Amino acid sequence: MKTIIITGGTSGIGLELVKYFAINNYEVIFTGRNIEVANSIISNLSNYKLTFFQTDFASFESIDNSIKQIKSQFKSIDILINNAGVWEMEFKETSNGIEVNFGVNHLATMLFTLKISPILNPLTGRIINTSSGAHRRNIIDLDDIEWRKKDYDGIATYSQSKLCNILFTRRLSKEVSNTNILVNTVHPGYVKTKLFNNMQDRNWDNIPDAFQGARSAIFAATDTKIVTHSNLYIYQEQIDPNITAIAQDDNLADLVWDLSKTYLNKYL
Repeated sequence: MKTIIITGGTSGIGLELVKYFAINNYEVIFTGRNIEVANSIISNLSNYKLTFFQTDFASFESIDNSIKQIKSQFKSIDILINNAGVWEMEFKETSNGIEVNFGVNHLATMLFTLKISPILNPLTGRIINTSSGAHRRNIIDLDDIEWRKKDYDGIATYSQSKLCNILFTRRLSKEVSNTNILVNTVHPGYVKTKLFNNMQDRNWDNIPDAFQGARSAIFAATDTKIVTHSNLYIYQEQIDPNITAIAQDDNLADLVWDLSKTYLNKYL
């Protein structure tokens, strides 16, 4: 039985992933903020192996604590799906005083991944990072990554965080190049989840449900014919060619990595 970690697993795409992998005979570890919801999920899937760790991705301390708990109970994992994320339209800070879209979507994902990676199976492990087609706005400002010096733009900061997810994937693939671990990025598409409540003039009747959004991560986690190497950008059951040149810039990936480390070094 393979063991999988799914972050942000109590609602939306994350919940669909939890249900899919549990029913398909994986041991599922999932994170989220709401323990009552998590207990309900576990109760509804009582015939399967699930373990929940309450984690707030807006707090590096919460992530650090959860990682310690996970490592105390599990000695090896096979797959990590980084699904947790936010989209805030107005300026907010994490508990660590960092702009929330950058802090949660990129930095928290990076911290969780780097802290858990020592117990990832080096022979067959997979890391899946959730990005978005929003990365194609090609917005990134390394001199003002938190958008404190200019008028705040929630769409721009979200898009920037999703670009950072892909750039992190590229650099991380180098970090694990001495293993067989695959590191890839998925685009779930625009689906009916709370994350996209900020979309204006949306017509929910024409937007796919959360399971359709989960298909990309399922494919990235399980396929053995197409998903054979790292740095793929996956949408549903195919390689998506709509990835921008800036998202494949290794020099920029290194710069984002180094900048991110200045935020995270205390916790690594």
